[in-house]
Formats: sequence, C-alpha cells, structure tokens
Amino acid sequence: MMHRSSLLCVALFLSTTGNVLADLQAMRVAFVNEDPKATIELLWVNHDVEDGHPGRKVHEATIPPRGGAHHSNTFVGHEFSYELNGETHYVTPPRPTVGGDSDQVVVLAGSGEGVRVKCGISVNSQSGTDELNILVKPYWAPRGAIRFLELVRSGYYDGVAFNRAVPQFLIQFGIGASYEMRTAMRENSIYDDKNEEIRFQPGYVSFAGSGPHSRTTEIFFVQPDTPRHQQDYFGQNSWETPFAYVENVDVLSKIYSGYGDMVSESSETIQFNSSKTNSHC
Repeated sequence: MMHRSSLLCVALFLSTTGNVLADLQAMRVAFVNEDPKATIELLWVNHDVEDGHPGRKVHEATIPPRGGAHHSNTFVGHEFSYELNGETHYVTPPRPTVGGDSDQVVVLAGSGEGVRVKCGISVNSQSGTDELNILVKPYWAPRGAIRFLELVRSGYYDGVAFNRAVPQFLIQFGIGASYEMRTAMRENSIYDDKNEEIRFQPGYVSFAGSGPHSRTTEIFFVQPDTPRHQQDYFGQNSWETPFAYVENVDVLSKIYSGYGDMVSESSETIQFNSSKTNSHC
C-alpha cells in the first residue's frame, strides 16, 4: 500500500510541474579539464539539501589537467561545481541538441583568458622561421577547442605543410605528416559546435569541413588582409565556428601564398611545441 501511495505522489507531482519530466531526461556529458597544470575535483550539487550540509556537494570525479576527461551519466538540469585558481565555478551542462545525440561537452577552464599554444613555422619560402601565438578560447566552441588541443598534444600537426594560402581569404593546414595518424583521424569527425554568433576577424582560427559534423583535422586562419564582407562569409556553414585566434596576426603575412591551393615541396611548414608547459598546451 505504501508503494502505491508513493507512486501516486510522484504522478501527481509530475502532472502539476511541467518541467519535471524534462529535467529527468537522461544525458551523457563529457567534462574536459583544459587547465595546463591543475587537477580538478568535480562535484555534483545536490539542491535537495541546504547550503552547508555535508551532502550539498557530492564528489563526482577527479580530472587530470591537459585534456583529462570524465564521462558522466546524468540528467538535464543537474548542476556541477569545481574550484580552480581559488575560484568556485558552477556549470550546468546544456540540453542535448546535436543531431539527436544525447552527449554534451563541458570544458572546465575557469575564468582565465584561454589556453595558449605556441608553434614554430617556416616563413618567406622556408628561408626563415617565426613563431605563432594562438590563444584558444574553449568556451567559444568547446568541441573544436578540445579536438585542436588534443591534436596538438599528440604531435599530429608537427611538420605539416600549409596546403592552402590565399591572400585576402585564408591559410589552411591539417593534412598530417604521419600516414598512420592521418588515416586514423580521417573517419574520426566531431559534431558541430553551437553557433555563438562570434564574428570572424583576421587571425581567427576555425576547423574546415565538407558538411555538417565533418570536422576532423584541417584548420584555417583568416588572412590579415581579408575584407569585411569576406570575414562575414565565414561562419555561414555550421562547421565553421571560431575556437581561437592568432595573437601576433602579422606573422601570417609572412607565409608564402604563391602556391594558392596547391601543396608543394617548398610549402611552409608548422611545428607545434606541445611539450612546453609554459605554452599552456
């Protein structure tokens, strides 16, 4: 009899609060720690108990830095918290919206300005070298940012050529120098990120693609001399969402563009220094 009563109470509760059913929708979330040094203790916030109660925050996972991840089976509306650099942060995973898939991605990066990546490049028809400073903004496009940092840390981009350099348009790269890595990544595409209405500017960085949910490894930079109307054209495709920008954008002008859309033995190359901790990568 008590069992029937409890079921009746739940049924009445659900019928009088229209959002409860939605809040009980199951979902799977990947929490990714993109801090370069700090381990994050992820906590689930239990709103059924008051602040200060020992059960208010329940330990969910310990997530290592530099791309460490935790996959959680949770429900829509559940809130989590973590501390980073002396600050407490609260996150509620977004509702599932991508292609009917229930998986969502949440980047844990605190309130910092972003994740810095440094890479050496050959310039001026390989007659010299320079350095690109890329600031990754994980909250702009979480899936894209996570994939890019994953590829940098694995060394995928080391030694790749700029296979497309068109003035007043873009510079593109991402065909891996390693045949094994290139083959493995070819079918490992990621879902598109939600469009946050961030307007492209010179030096902005985005994945290239061939259709919805087609992003794998190829990246492009917006050229410094790209006119405004062309900048506004970027992002019209769902897979073109900026996730970073080049801080020293003037260096892009030194990359030889005479080959246009063709790859040559003398094309400029790129080398990410993925081992330096001070590169925040």
